[in-house]
Amino acid sequence: MALRTLIPAIVLAATAGLALPAAAQQTVDGSAEIQATFRGVVPGGCRISNPTAQTSDNAQVSTVSPGSADISINRLVTDDGEVIGSTVVLVLPAACNQAHTINLNSLHGGLQGDGPELTGGPFRSNVPYAVTVSWAGGTQSFATENGALSFAIGDAAAGPVTVTIEIPSGGAPLAAGSYSDELVLELGAAG
Repeated sequence: MALRTLIPAIVLAATAGLALPAAAQQTVDGSAEIQATFRGVVPGGCRISNPTAQTSDNAQVSTVSPGSADISINRLVTDDGEVIGSTVVLVLPAACNQAHTINLNSLHGGLQGDGPELTGGPFRSNVPYAVTVSWAGGTQSFATENGALSFAIGDAAAGPVTVTIEIPSGGAPLAAGSYSDELVLELGAAG
């Protein structure tokens, strides 16, 4: 019984073979062609390589590990406790193969002293600074006391991300202590 069902199917396939599918047809002159379709997927993503210090004024930059840089201010204040300005320009090779956003965040809103926060009097314990980011043909700036910068890039991009950090001189003198901040740059998928 199973054999009877199989035989008509084989015969049908043999007779149907006269009408070849469009992807493998024989032409009138006796030649044949086949069409092959290729498909693949490229996942979206961004990468940032190790930063290098293009320039620095009153600061030293060293790479601690891939994706991070340690910036030490040579001399933060004058003998009177007033801030001495510093400028650092970091260049980070980067690529994003899709529309993406760039985010920059200051952990403390500036260089924050390790002592108690001072809210009045002749001394201060925080030094806000300015950051400018140039990437994909655009430039954006923000002051660290505003916390963060975020902007969208509508296309894929590759090349250097230039981050300019400017600590202004002057202002009220600083209270004694160690000052630090953590600046985080992030490239990620838009949306």
